[in-house]
Amino acid sequence: MALDTADTILSAVRSQRDRFVGFAFAAADLMVEVTIDGTIAFVAGAAQQLYGHNTGRLIGTAFLDLLAPADRPLASALIASLDRGGRFTPVVLHLTREDEQQAIVFGGCRLPNKSSSLFLSLSLPIGGETASEGQPVLPRESFTARARQEMLAERFKDGKLTFVTIEELEALQERLTEEVGQGLADAVERYLGSFTTGAEAAGELGNGKSGVLHKSPVDTVRLKQCVEALAKAIDPKGKGVTLHTATMPLDGDSLNGTDAARALVYCINQFADSDSADLSIPSLRAGLDKVVEQTVARISGLRQTVVDRNFSLVYQPIVELATRKIHHLEALVRFPDGSSPGGTVAFAEAVRLIGDFDLAVCDLVIETVLENPQGQIPIAVNLSGQSLESSAFANTLFALLRVDRNLSRRILFEITESAQITRIEDVNARIQALRGGGFKVCLDDFGAGANSFHYLRSFEVDFVKIDGGFGRAALRNKRDALLLRSISSFCREIGVATIGEMIEDQDHASAFQRIGIAFAQGYHFGKPHPDPLQQPQEKPVATPRPAKRRAGAAG
Repeated sequence: MALDTADTILSAVRSQRDRFVGFAFAAADLMVEVTIDGTIAFVAGAAQQLYGHNTGRLIGTAFLDLLAPADRPLASALIASLDRGGRFTPVVLHLTREDEQQAIVFGGCRLPNKSSSLFLSLSLPIGGETASEGQPVLPRESFTARARQEMLAERFKDGKLTFVTIEELEALQERLTEEVGQGLADAVERYLGSFTTGAEAAGELGNGKSGVLHKSPVDTVRLKQCVEALAKAIDPKGKGVTLHTATMPLDGDSLNGTDAARALVYCINQFADSDSADLSIPSLRAGLDKVVEQTVARISGLRQTVVDRNFSLVYQPIVELATRKIHHLEALVRFPDGSSPGGTVAFAEAVRLIGDFDLAVCDLVIETVLENPQGQIPIAVNLSGQSLESSAFANTLFALLRVDRNLSRRILFEITESAQITRIEDVNARIQALRGGGFKVCLDDFGAGANSFHYLRSFEVDFVKIDGGFGRAALRNKRDALLLRSISSFCREIGVATIGEMIEDQDHASAFQRIGIAFAQGYHFGKPHPDPLQQPQEKPVATPRPAKRRAGAAG
């Protein structure tokens, strides 16, 4: 009787074991038991199919060696997370066999009653959510280009845009090694791709933000669960991240045409560049279609401003510091409503209308010059570096400049870097074409952006204008003063003159002159005036006097 009872119990145990084994194989193609040090202790399943070896050859080898090198840091972190017990959410990784890589779904758990072993599962992709890498996630520029293309297509009238942002992602990556942090970023990208299969486009926008253009629903709930579970598993502190999403329709009746496409790209970039990770802000809660409509209206207003020339110009002198004589004037834009020219220019660059705006300003300056043949002081016109990236803009500009062969003595150009210049060689070729036609060219705002030195190396110009903020810092900080002196010296050696701006008093002017800056602009020498022929009297050259030495002052 006792033997029968033992047999019954043993049979039940075996049945339960077989049931769990069956469940495991229903969910995985290969099951691997590894020791705490990562050595494979047991293998069952399709080892030959997945890796090209039978199960016996894998026992005693390091499990991580099965994976592609780029995936090993993330897998190692996930396995280490099992020290806290439980399981981690499956993630798509890659097996490496010979010279090929095979995508697999990788999962794992640790049983509380067998702490010396970890149990890992490997499955071939079969489609669906985490079982597929899905479509590629585009970089920001490619995604915005695709968004513009889709907005111009009739088939996208009933489309949607989903924004995704991951809070505390940067803080988490600081707690991880560089390799694990990169692995996390790759895994999140794969999740985004797998959960947006069938979408028109998915893009990584930077700063923990992504976007998805789609018609069919996107499973944002499952995406949130997977990303948060993965991040929490590999976080040494067990905190992880928080993922937020917001989906907005793009089905407004007025949301079509070129301006709507420009507006959508502008809104995507505004979201990507914002510091906030909060997707409940009023503009998004109200619906992206409303935001796009408002942006379309602003684009239309800017276009009408250009067509009607609903702006005026004022002119501020640039003087030679050695003689205090006016060398040339800078044409500055003013709007009737008093709005910021800088803000309008930034918006025009963001929606790719800056070329039209620059041509309108240039046309007005040419008109002013031709109407005042007695005026001998040259006038500088600002051109966005983004404008010069366009061959169409360059062709129109050169056509404008051909109306009078004497314009090269009356007009020069300042190239601004408020928008990043990507087509360096094209822009430099157009700068040299201007210089070849006798026009002087100045690189504006030097020191204001991260690319200033790159532009100075890449563009052959006649002048470099030092950004006012950088120049003021040189008056207070010895390191900035030494840097400014080095820039001034370098420019002199290559035959480029330097211009300091925002000079408001004699001490400032004298400090810049001692550093070696050749020209200056600022209220000390004259405020902007609407008449280029009515400029202030030249200030006499100041009598040299000992500089007031301050800690860190330029001199």
